[in-house]
Amino acid sequence: MSGSLLDQVDAVVREAGIAALRFPEAEDLALRQGIDEIVSAYPGRFAGGAAVRFMSCPRSRGLSVKVVPGGVEINYSRLCEAFRALGIVMGRLESGLELENYAEESAFETLGVMVDVSRNGVLRVEAVKKMIRHFALMGLNQLMLYTEDTYEIPGEPLFGYFRGGYSQKELAAIDDYASLFGMEVVPCIQTLGHLEQVLQWPSYRPMQDTAGVLLAGDAAAERLVEKMIAAASAPFRSKRIHIGMDEAHGIGSGQYRFRNGLKPPFEILTSHLERVAEICRREGLTPMIWSDMFFRLGSRSGQYYDRGSQIPEAAAKQISEEVQVVYWDYYHTDTAFYDDWIARHRAMGKEPVFAAGIWTWNRSWAALPHSFATIGAGMGSARRNGLKEAFVTMWGDNGAECDFFSALPAVQFFAEMAYAPKHAEAALKTHFRGSCAASSAAWIDASRLDCIPGTSDPREAQLNPSKWLLWHDPILNFLERHIPETLPGHYAGLATLCTERATAETEDARLGFAGKLAAVLSRKAALHLQLRPAYRNGDAATLRRIAEELIPTLHREVRDLWKADRERWHAQYKPFGWEILEGRYGALLARMETLREKLADWLADPSRRIEELECESCEVYPSEEWDTLVLNYHNTCSPSRVY
Repeated sequence: MSGSLLDQVDAVVREAGIAALRFPEAEDLALRQGIDEIVSAYPGRFAGGAAVRFMSCPRSRGLSVKVVPGGVEINYSRLCEAFRALGIVMGRLESGLELENYAEESAFETLGVMVDVSRNGVLRVEAVKKMIRHFALMGLNQLMLYTEDTYEIPGEPLFGYFRGGYSQKELAAIDDYASLFGMEVVPCIQTLGHLEQVLQWPSYRPMQDTAGVLLAGDAAAERLVEKMIAAASAPFRSKRIHIGMDEAHGIGSGQYRFRNGLKPPFEILTSHLERVAEICRREGLTPMIWSDMFFRLGSRSGQYYDRGSQIPEAAAKQISEEVQVVYWDYYHTDTAFYDDWIARHRAMGKEPVFAAGIWTWNRSWAALPHSFATIGAGMGSARRNGLKEAFVTMWGDNGAECDFFSALPAVQFFAEMAYAPKHAEAALKTHFRGSCAASSAAWIDASRLDCIPGTSDPREAQLNPSKWLLWHDPILNFLERHIPETLPGHYAGLATLCTERATAETEDARLGFAGKLAAVLSRKAALHLQLRPAYRNGDAATLRRIAEELIPTLHREVRDLWKADRERWHAQYKPFGWEILEGRYGALLARMETLREKLADWLADPSRRIEELECESCEVYPSEEWDTLVLNYHNTCSPSRVY
């Protein structure tokens, strides 16, 4: 058969005497090609049934779905609306619901997602394309790939050295693919802070102010920034660029101070920003920056959300007119706070871009309930205050252990808050089934990896026990007092739930890994809770059971988890960065083997002390901090700090 995939499907279903897709006009090539990609991804949805006709209405705003004899007619003004309408239609059909007339309009001109591809995991191009298809069916029209050093700069071989950065060709392929769905890809880089990966190498150290902050005012550093901006923007159609500049902690306090003496941080920041903005002007680019440094420098405590922060009027006026500021907020669940901070940005003379956050950092599965709460409050405020641009972020701090696809229900909710906030929660289930072919309820339940018994409302909880319990040292067991006795049972039940649901639908197969992790956490929590009391009580029967049954079973399950994680990683990410997580698995497996041998020695001769278990464990973190206790790998694998 010749022609597009849609033509082939149409011919087949016409021969069968059933309804098929009616295609857009030939001149609407991007829509036609984009639908080809959707059909290829979900072939079973296009084997007949309701006919769909697309009508471009560029003079109107929003989208509408109109039920007509034999199918539906989709009217749209932008490509993102056409694909969102298609996602809604598919969701209703997949959910067994009747098609109905429907209309809506986004309150935002740009609605996007920023995906972190710098914190260890660099998504493969095919994985990015898969995300783009999901985002398109939700109605989004912008994508950012956050790249600190994970993009190619000609002539700079140590920039992103062995980190799996994207080639110019790969980034161009992503941009071409996104354009089929009316999606703009905006480069998102760093030009001041968060450059530890680059500045660690000898050739770049002369450009270093502090460990991760570039040396402002240095000619060589400025030439590097010029190369960064040119290389990062070259593969893309967009004439916008995110130049970062957030969390540049200690700016001016390192090598800068020795060269230039003490200068006000505001002065250093605004001067550097102006030079970088000038580079963008020469490249024909419109830059945006994260806004937090201005608020931090105006705060006596150095905090972004300090209500006492005072930004000098002179400093605010020095921000070039064309530089946009991004107000990021992933923490607050009350709309009043967002209202206040939007007003503070406007007081700087800037109309902010709003950035919400999905809690993907420092965990294995997105914290969906808390993400819904913060996104709902933030997007409600942004909409009410008339902001026109918003995006949602997915960060991979401390190793990119989280399956970023687990964040998709929160991306869907973000889209619902832009298009139809009154019905956001009610529409989530159906619309997510259309855009992702999965059960939002099951994915939300998997968030119970971190939403555990004894914590507050899951919409308020931030803690990450599934991460720190997994990597917690099984012998030292120094966080024993922070492991609730309900965890073995909680995780055992969750393991069964996730495993059962993993076979339900194609995309729900992702729940299989969550089930394996929950099973490991159930046994590991039991190990931590039983080990020290049994040893100190001289309970040989319990210690024998731990040594001969619990540890071997747990060791086998951790090995299975490691292999499943390895398979998942290499399917989703480039191989670079996996060595970090594999090292964590290796250390855990080795420590369990050491523990088994220590217990065997003690059982053979109880006079042989296990010194680690004779130490008294303490409550390390105050109980009132439990709901917000987020620990990194280094917080939990050992109490020691080795530099």
